[in-house]
Amino acid sequence: MPFASLGLAPALLRAVREQGFTAPTAIQTSAIPAIVRGADVWAAAPTGSGKTAAFALPLLQRLLDAPRPDGKRRPRVLVLVPTRELAAQVAEVFRGLAQHLPQPLKIAVIFGGVSINPQMMGLRGGADIVVATPGRLLDLVDHNALQLSHVAALVLDEADRLLDLGFADEL
Repeated sequence: MPFASLGLAPALLRAVREQGFTAPTAIQTSAIPAIVRGADVWAAAPTGSGKTAAFALPLLQRLLDAPRPDGKRRPRVLVLVPTRELAAQVAEVFRGLAQHLPQPLKIAVIFGGVSINPQMMGLRGGADIVVATPGRLLDLVDHNALQLSHVAALVLDEADRLLDLGFADEL
């Protein structure tokens, strides 16, 4: 089954080719059509199986299919991850796959262990996609630097690790 049969826009298919993906993995074949339809998905797959692209591609497709309702940039996709390293990785996958979209997307990466001020400044003007660790996300919400009322899609990436690392209360 080729990526073209999964209901993705030409700009996303171009990015997939440029990223070197030749055919969708099992997790991508299962998850992409369901997420494009707006279904809830619970998935587990081994490291290196393409899980991030399995949720990033259909979420990007959904953003393409539903432009900003009022033209303002507000987070519509929230991805929660357990570590800053994973936050950076996930954001890079989104950036690589979104590079040819007709309307550029702003992807904010939010994590603790660094000064909150640059992240607050980075959120000025909004963001379309927020990739965050739970603690820093809540800090930014508490500082009124981030509003989540327009989030239409939530991803808990590595949910088991989020719980193992003690984020149960934040979640």
